Amino acid sequence: MFNNYREILSLPGALKFSLAGLVARMPIAVLGLGIVLFIQGVTGSYGMAGIVSAVYMIVQALAGPGIARLVDRLGQAKVMVPIVITHLIALALLIVSVYEEWWTGFVFVFAGIGGATVGSVGSLVRSRWSHIVDTPKKLQTAFSWESVADELMFVSGPVLATVLATAVWPPAGIILSMITVGVGSLLLYIQKSTEPPPVERTTEAKGHVFSNPGIFAIIIVNIFLGVNFGAIDVIAVAFADELGVKSTAGVLLSCLALGSLVSGALYGARNWQAAVHHRFGVAVSALAVGACLMLLANSMVTYGIILIVVGSAIAPSLIGANSVIEQLAPPRRLTEAFAWLGTSLGFGVAFGSAVAGNIIDAFDAKTAMLLPAGCAVLGAIIALSLLKLLNPKRSSHEARLAKDRRREKVVES
Repeated sequence: MFNNYREILSLPGALKFSLAGLVARMPIAVLGLGIVLFIQGVTGSYGMAGIVSAVYMIVQALAGPGIARLVDRLGQAKVMVPIVITHLIALALLIVSVYEEWWTGFVFVFAGIGGATVGSVGSLVRSRWSHIVDTPKKLQTAFSWESVADELMFVSGPVLATVLATAVWPPAGIILSMITVGVGSLLLYIQKSTEPPPVERTTEAKGHVFSNPGIFAIIIVNIFLGVNFGAIDVIAVAFADELGVKSTAGVLLSCLALGSLVSGALYGARNWQAAVHHRFGVAVSALAVGACLMLLANSMVTYGIILIVVGSAIAPSLIGANSVIEQLAPPRRLTEAFAWLGTSLGFGVAFGSAVAGNIIDAFDAKTAMLLPAGCAVLGAIIALSLLKLLNPKRSSHEARLAKDRRREKVVES
């Protein structure tokens, strides 16, 4: 059943760079939550925690495509090594600024610098896969494997971050992120054999990747999906806190990740016949249904079960989005295109965490669940209504170039 995975991981250097990338992108699973737990643990405000986390994620989203563009032009190691060093310094100063009660503006500045220097490790790893595999089937399996790897982080990361931050020391989740990104980056960027070579900018590569209507549609849908992830992070902590078991909030987030991990593994192991954009539409529709079910949660057990259901739609949605982007984007702008996926998710996560935090402060966690439910439904409606734009036969880079050539010939004649 899992021969597909064995086939791609046996490629030279594949397992080594994938595992290093797994460790290096631990921040996607723990840093946003770690900031929420740290700020709330020290200040007592979910609203403040959500806003600081939102600043971190918004700046991360804004900076991500620019970093990816530099990586495409200059190479991964040359760009990312100094960026990672800056990231670690910024997070250390964030912790100090809160404990030393520096001017509040410094907290936002250091959170912003920390976000601006995260980069999109997932897009770098996916670019390496695109560089070494030779068939679309293998690439889909590789993307599925990376989604499973992401969820492994989300299963273990939130539990570790929550336990460490609530039982040991409030900034422990941030420190865990710092250690893993330092070690993982060192292991990843020394691997030169699988690093995609820098590419010179050509006429075909100019312009923004999201000028493609299909890519733009995916980006819009991903913003709504991101709201789910950001809101659920904060809601899970508050929901557990309201029940008097805040230290177990990480278990709820791990339930979400567990559902996604299992569905992602099964998704990649299967040889699909349906077109990838159709699968994407089904996945985001299933996610909308699951998000609405959260409104039925009345205990840790029921909420955990519902989050497993929600999670089972996450990996197929993200795998589908990556697969569609890979087929639509200009080859010379692939890393940047993947980064825009992270950017759109980042904006959604930032909005979701900030707004959910303030709804919780004003009302309660149950009321805040209306936010991810509503946005998931809107995301599904948009995806289904714009599904034709996601068809590679219509919107791929090659298809659009061919259409332009035909139009030019008609004009010339």
